[in-house]
Amino acid sequence: MEELRDACLRELRGWTVVAPVELAHALIEAGATQRRHATLMTHELRHVPAEADPRIVPLTLGPDDLLPAYRRAYKPDHPDYAFASQEDPLGKLMSGELIGPVLACSRMAVVENQVVGAAIVNDFPGEPPDAGPWLAEIFRDPAHAGVGRALLRGVLKAAAADHRPALGLVVSGGNPAAGLYRDEGFRVVREDISVDVPGSIERSDG
Repeated sequence: MEELRDACLRELRGWTVVAPVELAHALIEAGATQRRHATLMTHELRHVPAEADPRIVPLTLGPDDLLPAYRRAYKPDHPDYAFASQEDPLGKLMSGELIGPVLACSRMAVVENQVVGAAIVNDFPGEPPDAGPWLAEIFRDPAHAGVGRALLRGVLKAAAADHRPALGLVVSGGNPAAGLYRDEGFRVVREDISVDVPGSIERSDG
């Protein structure tokens, strides 16, 4: 591990590195800065919910219509708040620019004719569990408890009906949604931590 750590510090100065947890901790101890602790999860879609929640419908609206609920979903103490606070956090995702085309199994939650949440699934080039159908965003207005689980179940049901092989996602460390994903049948594939390796670093071997 020390040899690999030293190689990263020597060869990847100034880079952002996505590393396994043990290596990332070693780099952080040596002066690198942590950016994101992420857990890759997958659902093989063999067992999906049978029931349908009438609030959950196919995603037919664009980013501007989803943005009010999206903004309400991410509070300053949420681990993904910085990304969600960008000027246009959904535009590139929904245009297919960021990950890939939006799939038909994407869903939105509508209560009293108002959108209160959505689950956006993109076609991420590659094979599961590292790519394939990808749950890039799932969010709900905090005033509507239970909608997040209903959205997730709606997406799982729709993805299975579309004969998708699996559904993948990445959840940030500290995001309470990780417990929901486990409850609904997702399994952990691996954990990574992205770190910024300094352009130069002073450390003592003694």
